[in-house]
Parts: sequence; structure tokens; C-alpha cells
Amino acid sequence: MDHMQYKMKFNLWLMLLLIIFIPKVWALPSFARQTGLACTACHTVFPELTTYGRNFKLDGYTAVGTRQIRARGNSGGVRLEIDNTPPLSVMFQLADVFTSPPTSLTVSSSSDGRGSLEFPTQFSFFYAGRISPDMGGFIQATYDPTSGTFAMDNTDLRWAKRFQVDNRDLVIGLTANNNPTVQDVFNDTPAWSFPYAVGSSAVEPQMNPIIDTLGGSVGGLGAYVFWNQSIYAEVSAYRTAYQGTPASADIQGLAPYWRLALTKNFGKNSIEVGTFGMSFNSYPNGVAVIGVPNQLVDTAVDAQYQYVGKTNIITIKGNWINENQYWNYSSQNAVTTVSNPTDNLKAIKCDVTYYYNREVGGTVGYFDTTGTSDPQLYSATAGYFNNIPDSEGSIFEANYLPWYNTKFTVQYTIYNRFNGATLMPRFTNGYNTLTVLAWLMF
Repeated sequence: MDHMQYKMKFNLWLMLLLIIFIPKVWALPSFARQTGLACTACHTVFPELTTYGRNFKLDGYTAVGTRQIRARGNSGGVRLEIDNTPPLSVMFQLADVFTSPPTSLTVSSSSDGRGSLEFPTQFSFFYAGRISPDMGGFIQATYDPTSGTFAMDNTDLRWAKRFQVDNRDLVIGLTANNNPTVQDVFNDTPAWSFPYAVGSSAVEPQMNPIIDTLGGSVGGLGAYVFWNQSIYAEVSAYRTAYQGTPASADIQGLAPYWRLALTKNFGKNSIEVGTFGMSFNSYPNGVAVIGVPNQLVDTAVDAQYQYVGKTNIITIKGNWINENQYWNYSSQNAVTTVSNPTDNLKAIKCDVTYYYNREVGGTVGYFDTTGTSDPQLYSATAGYFNNIPDSEGSIFEANYLPWYNTKFTVQYTIYNRFNGATLMPRFTNGYNTLTVLAWLMF
């Protein structure tokens, strides 16, 4: 064996030994590889952010703690600065979803009448890391088991700069994203709110505020400021951006989005109170664009308290969304799909999470959606009862994390009302759902 062959064989065995004996805590997604920090720096338990994680995101995902590849231009400035390791990550979720009792006596190709095994329920590739010294990105492509194809999922690209003004921090940034609130840094807005994982075959209420349903079907650009670690303000504008099947309504012109949050850190505690909202005009899909369009206006308030200790972690959070629906077109034209000229929808979500040693914990959540009675909008043929969209229930979730990037979940959802129907007795209706789920990030 010559010297070159011996050296190649030695390097191969060395790589195998490193793979075998490297501690499992380092099997982390690309943000951790970029910063050189464990998951616990940015997350209490993923995907919930800590104060450091929120600042990392506001700074454009640009903080680094590892060696970079750098190049300078003719003028001497830095023209390239990227990681040695490609900023790629994988998320894999598999689940078994049960309803009690079975919602159908007919055996389908995807269920044995006792539940649906989803392998996977979600499988995503990510680009998640620094693009340049002032830019970073979070891009997700997700596999759809139903169609057998990949499609764009949550995406947030950022440019950000941090300044010192009178010895106080000022962050100025831009965000381009495809889901209103996915750019937010608090876990009490729709894109990042609990429950964080749900089986794709689980039954869920049909009606939600429009701001909670636009992910992947719009594109927007916004500007934000974060002053003195206390005041966050953002203004963005969105347009329709089809991915596959067209949305049920087109945004006409630009849809403004606003966000204001006040936050305070004190020791191991942090607290936030804020407001956000969105307004857009639209016509029903496939109709002649004549007359005044429909208008939907969402206005919300949110709050979050977080305690992050060495052993104990507690998070309490929630949001309340009020949606005013002005059916200027739908109520006055030949293709009438509503009974009222205006309707209203209200939705509340709140939950409490506790973890011990970031290993064992759980969440108890509550949700309630109520709306105006509208016989055409909420008809029986559309899947509603009593001509109202009301749904209410509770979610109980227990989690075990043997490693920081691996989560095993048992989740049970109890419905007291579902799509307008009051359910009695509440523990034996056909909409209650038990989900057993494994969530891997690497």
C-alpha cells in the first residue's frame, strides 16, 4: 500500500470515528452550526424563542461563532463572508392520529378506521443561515404526502443593521416573507403559535381569521425597527403570490400589515404586550372585477410572559383577533355567497407551557372562535351547523426531549363546539383527536 492510499484510508477511519463518538448534542440545525451554540441559546424548547433567539432573528440571522470564508474587493471592503458548512437542515415529523370514536365507518386507503399513520406528516428541507454580513435567510421547502411533491413553505429573508444611539441599541431591518407574522419574534402570533405540530389528518375547525390562513399564498416586503431592547415596530405590504392551486380570493392592490410590541427583560424573565393587524381588498375567485371589492380587516392584541431558568422554564402567552368582514361585492352581485352585508369573526388562543430541565414538559392550550350568524356563508353544505362558525376546545400536550433536537409528543384535543355544533358529551364526540408524534431536527 503506497503512502497516498494509506493516508486516504487513515482519514476515512478518522471520519468514521468522529461520526460515531461525536456527542449527540452537536447534531444540530444550521443556525447552531453557524453560531457554534447549542439549541438552548436560541430556544427554550424548539420552536419557542428565548431573548437571545429573538435578537438573533432581528439581526437578520447573521451572528456567527465559527470560521468564515471571506473575500475582499478591490476597494478593500468585504465582498464575501459565508460559512464553511452549507447552511442546510432537515425537519422530519411522523405521527399517528386517532379520532374517538372514528369519524367514519368506511375504511379508506389512508386509514384503518382507528387512526391514520402519517410517515411523514411533515418533511422539510431548510436553508437557514447567513447570506452576507448584513443578510440572512430562513427558507423552507416541504414535502406534501398527498401530492408526493415538494413546495415552498415558510420563508423569511432579512437585511438588518444594529446601531448605537445615545448608548442605546437601535436595529433597523427589512424583511421579505411569504406568511404574515412568520417574521415575528414572539410565539404569540399566528405563524408560530401553539400547537406547533398537528397531524395532517387531524380534524380542525374550518373558519379562522384570514391572517392565520395566508401562509405560502402571498409575498410581502416590510421594514422594522427595534429600539433599546424595548419597542418593536413594523410596517409591511403583501400581494398574492400563487403556489400551485390559486387561493380562494385575490388580494387587490397591496394589503398593509402592521405590528407594534413593547417588551422588557428583567433577569430570567421577559414580558411582551403588542398589537398587529392586516387589511386587504379582494374579489371572489373567478368573478368579473366590477364594483367595490370585499374588505377584510384583522386587528389583534397579544401578550407573552417567559421565565427561563437553569432548570425550570415557564411561558404564558396568547392572542385575540377581531376580524371585520365587509362583503361589498359578495352581498350585492348576482353570485351571492353571503347573507349579510357585514360579518364579524373573533378568535382567541392562549396557553401555558412548563419544562423541567428542557427534557420533560407540556402545554395546556385553549382556543375559541365565534362569528356572526350567516346562513349562506356558514351553510350546512359547507360543513357548518346552525349557520355559525363557532369552535371551542382545549389542547393537552406532553413532551419528552431525550436530546435538544429530538421531541416526542402526545397531544389530545377536546372540542366543546365544532363548526357551530355544540358537542355533548364532550369526551366522546367524533372530533376529539389523539396524536402521537415524533419531531426530529438535524
